Amino acid sequence: MPTATERALAEKELWAGLADHWSHEAIPDLWADRPPTEKDTVIFYDPTEDLARRAGEWGHALKGDDLSSLALFAAGLARAEERGWEEGTPDVATQAYEARKFLMGDRIAAWAIPWLDSVSRVYPRYGARANLDRDLLLRLANEARIAPALPGTEGIFIEGEDSYGPVDPGDRWPKWTESLWSGAVVFQTDRTTVRVEVYEQAASRWTDLGAEHEGSAQLWLDLSARAAGTAARLESKTP
Repeated sequence: MPTATERALAEKELWAGLADHWSHEAIPDLWADRPPTEKDTVIFYDPTEDLARRAGEWGHALKGDDLSSLALFAAGLARAEERGWEEGTPDVATQAYEARKFLMGDRIAAWAIPWLDSVSRVYPRYGARANLDRDLLLRLANEARIAPALPGTEGIFIEGEDSYGPVDPGDRWPKWTESLWSGAVVFQTDRTTVRVEVYEQAASRWTDLGAEHEGSAQLWLDLSARAAGTAARLESKTP
């Protein structure tokens, strides 16, 4: 059974590897198509201020707001946890673990996992790498239980919202289909295939993911409902 120090060290290495895989230098074509950032994936939300606050609390200088930069931040938090256990300061270790858990839950998993899932389908040459890192994030999210399925969401989310934000596209349509809020990440190179089937397949995929990953199930159940809603709008040609 690994110690807390060993677990933190192992996770640090995992995050560092993920950072290498999705840097700008490693995937310039993906950056030109759909950059691996929350603001480019969600479109309707920019986490810059929130990320600056989180990084500032740990004296970390973020290189950017992309997946690689966030993974480096998470690796640094894992190193801080490891050091805390080594130096006999469990309070620091616990705080670093919690900060990493919330970074994962609030600023990484909800968009990066769908982004990686889409990469594996649209860019076959990155497919194996994307699948491995998607599954890595799913495992870490499951272990940290960042978003377990809720028996009822009344009073938990604002009316008309779910774990992602507003559910109704309103006047955001048709840009809605360019956003993860539609229920899927659609790359520019694949934009011609934005059809009902794309969202129907996504809805089924997220439902399966929710059943398989209890610790992050609420995200995938909400995303499944969003994809089904977008499919219905496209099918009925409702603006």
